[in-house]
Amino acid sequence: MRSLFFLVVLPLASALLSVKDSSVEKACVQEDTNMRSQFQNKLAGICEDMCKEVGAYPQCAQCPGFVAPDSTPGVMTWDELLEHMDNLVEWGQGEIKGWHSQAAKLLQTDSKSCVANDMTHRLAVQNKLAGICEDMCKEVGAYPQCAQCPGFVAPDSTPGVMTWDELLEHMDNLVEWGQGEIKGWHSQAAKFIQVKGTVASTETACVAMDLKSRVSFQNKLAGICEDMCKEVGAYPQCAQCPGFVAPDSTPGVMTWDELLEHMDNLVEWGQGEIKGWHSQAAKFLQEHEGSCLTNDLKHRASVQNRMAGICEDMCKEVGAYPQCAQCPGFVAPDSTPGVMTWDELLEHMDNLVEWGQGQIKGWHSQAAKFIQVKDNTAACTSEDMQHRVQLQNKLAGICEDMCKEVGAYPQCAQCPGFVAPDSTPGVMTWDELLEHMDNLVEWGQGMIKDWHGQAAKFLQIKAHF
Repeated sequence: MRSLFFLVVLPLASALLSVKDSSVEKACVQEDTNMRSQFQNKLAGICEDMCKEVGAYPQCAQCPGFVAPDSTPGVMTWDELLEHMDNLVEWGQGEIKGWHSQAAKLLQTDSKSCVANDMTHRLAVQNKLAGICEDMCKEVGAYPQCAQCPGFVAPDSTPGVMTWDELLEHMDNLVEWGQGEIKGWHSQAAKFIQVKGTVASTETACVAMDLKSRVSFQNKLAGICEDMCKEVGAYPQCAQCPGFVAPDSTPGVMTWDELLEHMDNLVEWGQGEIKGWHSQAAKFLQEHEGSCLTNDLKHRASVQNRMAGICEDMCKEVGAYPQCAQCPGFVAPDSTPGVMTWDELLEHMDNLVEWGQGQIKGWHSQAAKFIQVKDNTAACTSEDMQHRVQLQNKLAGICEDMCKEVGAYPQCAQCPGFVAPDSTPGVMTWDELLEHMDNLVEWGQGMIKDWHGQAAKFLQIKAHF
């Protein structure tokens, strides 16, 4: 009985081992194929870069997977045009075959549906051909004489300029629009007369509607009048147009008349403000004397601030800027913007020394507190290192800025943490290329070792099964 059992189980075990053996081999082959593809893709990119480096681009047919760029970018040659037309013919034939098959199916069910579908496809083909026709018309240089193209609309021959024909057409449209509006107003007035019972209310509604319509019409004519005044070259002498406001004759510049008017308005405004303050002061004086003084100081400060701005503007107007020391609160601008003078540099260094001394004092006080609270040498050392790093980083930035200021950049090796910029940006030198190749070789050796390790594991699994 046992011998019979072994005879039955032995073929099944051998079959399972063969299945597992074949699955392991397939997995190994798939993994090896993936690694080879990855390695070839990496070498393909390096090959194309080296082809560009030696100046042979785009003659790089030896590189795997290389696709040559378009020799005439943005321009369609005759060969490309003929190929495009052939593709279009082939596409049209395929579409016609598809329509025939669809028509046959629809013909069995409903003839009306077939006709509608055929019209849809015809419209699609005509629209596509219309766009191609206009593009070919532009290609041969006949644009905008493309009247033979279906659905072609010629562009405006005078863009941005209204001709006499267009103006007359616009006026005709305006007259037609006005007649339609008048008819609508008449119909509305008739409805209002039927709805309103009393004569007085009906007349009031009619007059209000008439005034509203007149205002709308006058506003529309006012805009057209100003446009026509510009068209005939009489602008800005358009006083006959209703509601016309002449533009400023000196935009951005204040004339003496405008300045005197502004000063008069300012005096008048000041007198009105003073009167208001007097009335407020009288009220406050009755209630509380201290509040009156506070309000008076507030108004004085407001007046002084306003006069300070006017003083600086007048100083600029008369050409004395920046010698405006007589203006209250005036701050002269920087005489050397963007450039640090020796005085400013020395002052900055003094401030830096003062800041550093203050920081050191603060660190000493913090250290004394930490020593009193806990005797932890590691924490104290970490805090000291943090402050040292912060101070060195600050000094490193100042050192590099001073190196640029004196014109020694990029020879700033004395500055801590300085990294010199690339001497050939965007260009790979021979040394960089050799280093890149060495790194690639090292990477390839590492990958091969990994593959060997994975293959050994697979062999162990295979031997185990």
